[in-house]
Parts: sequence; structure tokens; C-alpha cells
Amino acid sequence: MQSAVRRYYNINKILMSKLGSWPTQSTFMKILLPTIVTSFIFCIGFLEFVRLSEIWKNVTEDCESFIMVIITIGGYVKLFIIVLKSENIEQLLSLIDYHWRVFTHSLEVQIMHEYAIVGRKLTISYAVMIYSLMTLYMLIPVTPQLLDLIVPLNKSRPYKYLFDIDYSFDREVYYYPVLLHAYLTTVIAMSLMIITDTCYISLTQHACSLFAAIGHRLENLTSEISLKKDRLDEDIEVTCDKRKSRDCDEKIYRELVLLLRKHQLSIQYAQMLDSLFEMYSFLLLFVTIIVMSLLGIQILSLMDHKEEMIRYVSMVIGAFLHLFVLSYPGQMIMDHSGDLFHKAYNMLWYRMSRRTTQLLSILLYRCLVPCTLTAGKIYVLSMANYASMMQAALSYFTALSSFQ
Repeated sequence: MQSAVRRYYNINKILMSKLGSWPTQSTFMKILLPTIVTSFIFCIGFLEFVRLSEIWKNVTEDCESFIMVIITIGGYVKLFIIVLKSENIEQLLSLIDYHWRVFTHSLEVQIMHEYAIVGRKLTISYAVMIYSLMTLYMLIPVTPQLLDLIVPLNKSRPYKYLFDIDYSFDREVYYYPVLLHAYLTTVIAMSLMIITDTCYISLTQHACSLFAAIGHRLENLTSEISLKKDRLDEDIEVTCDKRKSRDCDEKIYRELVLLLRKHQLSIQYAQMLDSLFEMYSFLLLFVTIIVMSLLGIQILSLMDHKEEMIRYVSMVIGAFLHLFVLSYPGQMIMDHSGDLFHKAYNMLWYRMSRRTTQLLSILLYRCLVPCTLTAGKIYVLSMANYASMMQAALSYFTALSSFQ
């Protein structure tokens, strides 16, 4: 990787290295680390599935196990996209290096730098939020022990567990090993979520920086045309005016050719990004909506158990945040790529030569339809559809709660 990736994506490198998915890691680590993650997730998922098959009575009783089984499926989806498609991620990272060598104008470099810094801050903020919610979720099992130290009773409070599953042995005898296993599984699963989502955010942020850089260059080109034309109006000699006018048009034409090529590179990058995450987004949308509906039912059934309810409330907040992270980057790409049409249209095209306006019309045509991120090529990731998904989750929750 070149210096651009090492400088702006070092946090993503650290996170992805923990999973064995960074391109420059050894083959041994790329096999060992995903195997460990797979074993932990499979262990909890399998035990929850066994419990679900044993107590299959109604939605309320089976809700917790059903939620964990679906979350396990979502974990495997994330593991698939970050490990089995590591070559695609490596191609995108190589393209990022190439873009930093192509977009060399000072204004373009400044904009790409600003967007990369924002992506870095988003990565840190998202990781902090998810780990904070995870900590809230993990505090519930240790509350009896903490209360025994602070407000002791004549007898010890009963043990609580992070996952209500049968380990085929006495859980109270091996309480702390069971709790440690549950904690390790939770940390690994949440880390997997953070790694994939922050990679998705950072790669999308770079696509937005490309479109923003091209847009600012178009605006700068417009001001340059206006400045040069005003100077030409003040000239006295007609021959000098014509020569300077031709030089100005030639420069504008060459700049537009370069911007068209850069715009084509941006479109290709956005299309590769969409093809990488389309099935990932589709499956996770389905999983997240089902989990949110079931969590709503679980919270209703635990209204009298405040401590347990807090754990599931934190999971609901995490699900809302996760769905937002899937949708908002798609909205950003739509806005940035669509904004190029307006910036190109607002140029002083009536003061350009004919061949320059023909070149500008090509740019307008390409910008007419904005780039999008989709879920399975059938669902556009945007904030409008995010609101629709919230309504759908509420509808499914209402339908499932009627079976209680």
C-alpha cells in the first residue's frame, strides 16, 4: 500500500488486521484469525439453535434464542464480505492510491484530505458508540455480584448469564468460564461488526471526496472563465483578444477533458463499491429488520424486569444505528454525484467555444443519473428508504406481537 492508504486508513488497517483481512498480512494470519472468529460465533449460534429447537412453543418464549440465531447469521454475512472478498477490498484500496496520484490539483488534494479526515473521525466515533452499547449489554450479568459487594444480603443473589443456553454441564459451578466465553464471543462479534461497517464508511467517504473534488474544480473553472473574459473585454487590440480567447478556450477544453476522465474513474470506483457491498447490504437489511421487530417483542415481555430490558434496549439502539450506517453513505454518494450535474449546468457555457460546450454536454449526460449504493440491485440505500425500513420494522413488530 502507498503512503495515502497508510496515512489516512491506519485505523482501518489496525481493525482489519485483527480479523486477518488486511491485504498485506501473511496467509497464515488470514486463515488463523477468521477461523477463531468463526468458531466463537458458531459455538453460540449452534447452542442457541439447539435451545430454540427444544423450547419451540410461541414467539415470546423463543424470542431471545431466535434473535441470537439471526444475529449469528448476520455475523457470518459480515465475515464473508470482509474475508472471502478481501481481494475486492484490496482492489479498492489500490484504486484509492491511484486516485491520490491522479487527483493532483491543490484544490483536489485539499478536499480529498478533508474527506479522509472526516472518514477517520467517523470510524472512531462509530467504534466508540458500538463498544459503549456493548459494555452496557455486558454489565447485566455482573450486576448481582456488584450488588453483593455494595448492598450485601443474607444470601447471595442468583447468577445471571449473558446467553440463556444449555452448556450440558452445571453453569453455576463453571460460572466464570461460561461468562468469559460469552464475553469473548460478544467482543468478537461486535468487533466484526465495527470492522465491516467502518470499512464500508471509509470506502464510501472516498467516493464522495472524488465527486466533491470534481465539483469544486468545475466551480473554480467557472470563476476562471469569468475572470479571463472580463480581462479580455478590457483589451484594446482585436487580434490580441482573439489570441487570448483561443488560449483560454483551449485551456478550458483541456481541463474539461481531464475532469471527464476523473469523473469516469469516480463512477467506476462507485460501481465497484456497489458490486462489493450489494449482497452484504441486502442480507443485513433483512436480518436487521427482523431483529428489530423481535427485540421490540422482547422488550414488551420484560417491562417488569428493568435490568433485562436495558440490555435489549441497547441492542435496539445498536440495530437502529447499524441500519443508519448502511443507508447514510448511500445517500451521501447520491448527493455528491448528483450535485455535479447542477455545478456543470451552472457553468458559463454560453461563453465557451462550441467544442467545449459539446464536451460539457457529455459531462451533463453522465451526471444526469446519480451513482447509488444498492441492496441486491433492487433497493437503493438512502435516507428516504431508511425511513421506509423503520416503518416496515414497526409493521412486522405489530404483526408478530399479535401472536402473543
